[in-house]
Amino acid sequence: MTLEVKAANIQEAQGSDCSDIWARNKTSTSGIYTIKPEGADSSFQVFCEMTAAGGCTLIQKHTGEDELTFQQMWADYENGFGGLGGEHWLGLKYIYRLMHQKHRPCKLRISIGDFAGKEAYAEYNPFSVGDGNCFYRLSAQNYSGTAGDAFPGDMEIKGSNQHGSFFTTWDSPHDNCHPMCPVGDMRFESCSEIKDAGWWFNACGSANLNGEWHSPPNVMYWASSVSWPTWRPNESLKFSKMFLIHH
Repeated sequence: MTLEVKAANIQEAQGSDCSDIWARNKTSTSGIYTIKPEGADSSFQVFCEMTAAGGCTLIQKHTGEDELTFQQMWADYENGFGGLGGEHWLGLKYIYRLMHQKHRPCKLRISIGDFAGKEAYAEYNPFSVGDGNCFYRLSAQNYSGTAGDAFPGDMEIKGSNQHGSFFTTWDSPHDNCHPMCPVGDMRFESCSEIKDAGWWFNACGSANLNGEWHSPPNVMYWASSVSWPTWRPNESLKFSKMFLIHH
């Protein structure tokens, strides 16, 4: 399922990213905008969440509301899928363009919530991914927030640290399941196969915001869940959103 709103080459860009759009007009409201990051060859559309503090570029929304599966192929994760007005993944090639603007460093803000109505956040500043030639390798530094830093995993569990991991999907694995990853008495050739998602897996780590969405009362102890275990161990989350904030 490709992203419903595709590249917007015929439309004039309203800014380089959502933070830039807000800086140009602080009365801007949340919605879909056309942007052209510095250095990008063409413009494309994103959903901007505008707050009193600035504009945030939404790169992932996973809420279960559209019943969107995040177990997608490599090409889908590169190009994006879903709908910008609802659940979606923006696309790795667009995320890369947003991050690699020469004069516009950015941070990642993760917003998550559980079915009890509680919410938390995690920020990484700076945050970046490599280009497609290095499989969009993850770099997330200087954590702050209330959700805990789930990327390092458990120091006592080999392969749980996801820092520096490459993005992997079921049809294009770049994780460290060599030759296989064990889960109980089962063996898998790819973390994406275990986790039902594309993500920055190691072998296989624990954080996975693109996991399979589960609804109450069946939200506990899923290997494939929407997972941020430093905040809600063993519990599948109600929602996750990932934003890029430029400064």
